[in-house]
Amino acid sequence: MKHEPLMIDSAKEGKEANAGQGWALPSPAEEARIFGLAKRRAARTVVLQTLSRAWFRVWLVVGLGSLLWLGLFALFREGFHFLIFAIPYTDLVQQTIQYVFGTFFLTLGLMLILSSALMMHGSLFHGKDTQFLLTLPVHAERIFLDKYMDAVFLSSWAFVMLGSPLLLAYAVEVRAPWYHYWLLLPYLVSFVYIPTAIGGLVSLLLAMFFPRSKTLLWTVGIVLGFIVAVVVGRWVLSLPHATGAFSLEWLQRTFDRLSITQFRFLPSWWLSSGLLASAEQNWQDGVLFLSVLLANALLLNYVIGRIAAGFYREAYWRVASGLGNRKVGKKGWVDSVILNVLPGLSDPARQLVLKDVRLFRRDPVQWTQILIFIGLLVFYFVNIRRLYDEQFFVAWVNIISFLNLAVIVLLLSTFTTRFIFPLISLEGPRFWVLGLMPIPRSTIVWSKLWFALTLCLVPTCALVAISDLMLGVSPEVHLHHQYATVLAGVGLCSIAVGLGARFPMFKVASPSQIAAGFGGTVNLILSTAYNVVIIGLAGLPIHIRAIVENTIFLPSVSASVPINRFTETWLSTGPAWAAVIAVFTTSICLSLGLRFFSQLEEPIVSPAARIFGNRVAGRRSS
Repeated sequence: MKHEPLMIDSAKEGKEANAGQGWALPSPAEEARIFGLAKRRAARTVVLQTLSRAWFRVWLVVGLGSLLWLGLFALFREGFHFLIFAIPYTDLVQQTIQYVFGTFFLTLGLMLILSSALMMHGSLFHGKDTQFLLTLPVHAERIFLDKYMDAVFLSSWAFVMLGSPLLLAYAVEVRAPWYHYWLLLPYLVSFVYIPTAIGGLVSLLLAMFFPRSKTLLWTVGIVLGFIVAVVVGRWVLSLPHATGAFSLEWLQRTFDRLSITQFRFLPSWWLSSGLLASAEQNWQDGVLFLSVLLANALLLNYVIGRIAAGFYREAYWRVASGLGNRKVGKKGWVDSVILNVLPGLSDPARQLVLKDVRLFRRDPVQWTQILIFIGLLVFYFVNIRRLYDEQFFVAWVNIISFLNLAVIVLLLSTFTTRFIFPLISLEGPRFWVLGLMPIPRSTIVWSKLWFALTLCLVPTCALVAISDLMLGVSPEVHLHHQYATVLAGVGLCSIAVGLGARFPMFKVASPSQIAAGFGGTVNLILSTAYNVVIIGLAGLPIHIRAIVENTIFLPSVSASVPINRFTETWLSTGPAWAAVIAVFTTSICLSLGLRFFSQLEEPIVSPAARIFGNRVAGRRSS
């Protein structure tokens, strides 16, 4: 108690000394300049390194992306051409396109809110650079805005990639004026700021008020998801049937159900209304709606900055203090299934599979993306029967069921490239432990394969089954689809695990960087080619035979299918050849991976050597 006045006086003197020396944080403008310079230099370094080390991948991505963009542009332009000539009234055409744009951009806006919330939560509260940035003499809102701008950039290019072909196709079809094209990019970028800001605000508030209440968050999320599913389900069931499609009555009922997309306070309505106005040579309204979007984007940018100034640092410490309060040693039913049910695995392999499963479910960024994707596909499959036309029902079911199968299998190839291929490379920090275990290295590879099969086969087969059940296909078609799905899943998992063991990148910690390397590019190309072969041999013959036999429904298509010896051989022996190719591909990829990984002489570095350097290693060797 006697030293308390002295301590207070010393603290006051320290503050006065600091104030006299001018120890103040940089101004917001100076912070923005410094962070912007660092971002530009980092981006320049990444671009130069990518062009020098992975130029083939860059040109491959550019080429495939260009083909995808051109395909979407041609598809959208053909759709607008059909709408303009199928609907006889000009006002009704404009109203239809208004609803199409409103629904499209409202859906993308909701997806941007969810994706930006997940992205910013991971970068703000779990990023490896965030701890370092919080030790710097900068304002907390600058760190938050830096991560926010990263999310805006990542969202902008994807949004422009999806939205630009739609808008350009409409502009070309209606012969929009020249200034309309100059307004497209500002409209899209201004729109992206709004849902990204909302997602960042949601992430910050959840971290602030619910940093540890995972049970409460799960309960609220499940309840809200159930309510949304019920509401959306009732809305879809009330949609008009496709009978008499594009009649005036059908269009009016559809407009009534989509009237929520025309709410005047929605940013998607501002975007669609402004672009449609400028395309109709009404540049005053086009600039007006762009000003409204830009003003709201700047306002939200300022609001989240001020909120982050008061809450971000405290929210970060709340989340960080709650990370250690995890329950350990609790075994769930999934763990029991892995340890007791999986056949043909040794005990070490089961433990390795269980380790991968636990790491996967502890990473919400990965499993939330998968759940959202699967949920969207299930929603589409459940409601797909409301979109058919009764006149060509058999042909429609035949084509749509095959397209659903092809889409699921092709998307599985991207999933295995992104999540399965990096599995072995991500063992780099733990490789010194795995290398010292009394098990052969092949056990590690086989455990990765079993984990991949468990993770991939169950949801893909279930999605194909839901699609076929909702479409009401015959049991023969259903069996052919499951057969093709199993062959594709086993082959894709084997390719990803085998090439992942053949081209490991132990020094890279990011799964996206591992998947973007040379091995990931080779894996994506080989997986796509394998899918085309499997779908053509195992999935397509049953549909070609259905087209040939049902000449009443599609006589022109059936007449164009040549029936010769090659066609008969393909239709009869295609599934058997698909199994042969699957076994051959699986054996080659796994044998290459097992041979290379077993002979790999990767230095086993312990944590002590990482911390204290080579002295520890030298003493142990001596």
